[in-house]
Amino acid sequence: MRVLFYYRGGEHIGVESLMAYLKSKGHLVELIYEPALGDNGYLDIPFLNKFFYNDKLVVEKAIRFCPDLIAFSAITNLYTPIKKLARKFKQKLPDVPIICGGIHPTSLPEETIKEDCFDMICLGEGEGAMEDLLQRMREKRSYTDIKNLWVKDASGHVHKNLKRPVIRPLESIPHPDKSLFAKYGALTSRIMIMTTRGCPFACTFCVNNFRNAAYSGEVYLRQRAVPDVIEELIDIKKTYKPKKFRFEDDVFAFNQKWLDDFQVAYRKHINLPFHCYVTPSTAKDEILKGLKEAGCESVSMGIQSGNEKIRTMMLHRKHTDELIIAAAKRIKKHGIRLQAEYIFGFPTETPEDMWSSFELNDKLDAYNAASFIFYPYPKTALTEYSLQNGYLTKEDYDKIKEGYGSYHTSCWLKLPYKDEVYKHNAMLPVWNVTPKFLKPLFKKILKLKYGFIHKLIYVFSVPLIDFEEFMIRVKDMPRMIFQTRKALINDDWDKSYKDVFLLSSPIKVKKAHTVSESKKESYAIDIDALSRKKTEEAFKAKRRKKHFFHGTVNFPQ
Repeated sequence: MRVLFYYRGGEHIGVESLMAYLKSKGHLVELIYEPALGDNGYLDIPFLNKFFYNDKLVVEKAIRFCPDLIAFSAITNLYTPIKKLARKFKQKLPDVPIICGGIHPTSLPEETIKEDCFDMICLGEGEGAMEDLLQRMREKRSYTDIKNLWVKDASGHVHKNLKRPVIRPLESIPHPDKSLFAKYGALTSRIMIMTTRGCPFACTFCVNNFRNAAYSGEVYLRQRAVPDVIEELIDIKKTYKPKKFRFEDDVFAFNQKWLDDFQVAYRKHINLPFHCYVTPSTAKDEILKGLKEAGCESVSMGIQSGNEKIRTMMLHRKHTDELIIAAAKRIKKHGIRLQAEYIFGFPTETPEDMWSSFELNDKLDAYNAASFIFYPYPKTALTEYSLQNGYLTKEDYDKIKEGYGSYHTSCWLKLPYKDEVYKHNAMLPVWNVTPKFLKPLFKKILKLKYGFIHKLIYVFSVPLIDFEEFMIRVKDMPRMIFQTRKALINDDWDKSYKDVFLLSSPIKVKKAHTVSESKKESYAIDIDALSRKKTEEAFKAKRRKKHFFHGTVNFPQ
């Protein structure tokens, strides 16, 4: 079967995993990719869409590919352009089913399935559901009862199927396929990788909040075995020759035994610097020592708010000021650079609360600071709290569900200090690198009425959020634009492809990815550690009760 994926934004590991899985099952997979240069990014610049994007080329390539299925993956703030393009596909290819997956339809299935451009949606992980769907389509059988899918039948009735268990072990599926994103120039010299699915926490503002709640009957967090991770890294290093790696796990290396094995194998076989995410509670001496020995040069740590009451009671992040400051000191002690991350615009937040983030940041000695605006992601506990307490109107929430705004440019809540949100968000990254003698001037600017000077400062702050990544993007932008256009014009898929799964032929399935015995031995790692799942899952379930938050926010007005 011929499957066409479309993604907009940047490299996406989830889409790469789906493409790899379907390829391993013998399907022909193609990708259409476009960088979201003007879509609700750091700067909302609509004219860039007209300058960089060419829907005509995109649709023409889709027609030439002759897909049996078109697949979209949607995040909330890019949902509008995705929906617009899906309608164009549906107009030109009316007989081709279109499926939409990702965090947006997973959180808003009722709203997404109503769109006339989508024939079905996928909730949660898509590997097993997509393969079942394609097999049914090949056999011309009904696919309205496939788990994880909501499907419209010919009458328009929506079949809302149950969710399937999460994939485990993660080593049973192939490594993400980066080749299709690479041909569009979407890979930089700092390549992304993930070693887990899920997060050990469920902060009230994060999409993991409702995702963990949806899988409350099982442990959603899963971690790949070290040899499997190392084997993928070896392949990436050989193929794409990156200068660094960026581990995109929500929290990296929370398991000390796993990290002990990882740092030995990584240093031996990879030996490249990398960046990862930690929390104040996981940034312990033993963890940081292992990260440094492995090759970690920098970490991101989410602070979210400098006000301890907001942070602990509203966001359910049980991190005191003392814990955060101590974690920052340990990070510096181990020779690792710290990027501190903050969010402005929470319900009840005052200018004094926002300023506390500046004061706390001064105590952390971070090499840079990233700031964002609270974006009410659908179905999270803090979004529900905002709706119930009048901070978010139904009209604005409807706009969010349509994909408007982003956590860089939009403050949706009805706050008496909305201008203060924009000012503090604009100035924190600049404040972090401002010499002491200029900070009194910055304080005066912060007190001015929100206007042009703050918007100008925000423009200058964008590179400071992650200067290294910004420079990589600037350097790679011309190449990416050229390669994107080239990839849209060229048809480089396998022209000789034939569906080997014809009903008249025995079904041949490519073997799922496994780690070779020779490599297992070379790693000298106990790869059976993750097989002892009953004990581990019991421990994790106990830990969930302590750390996970499910339910409504109880925060005094």
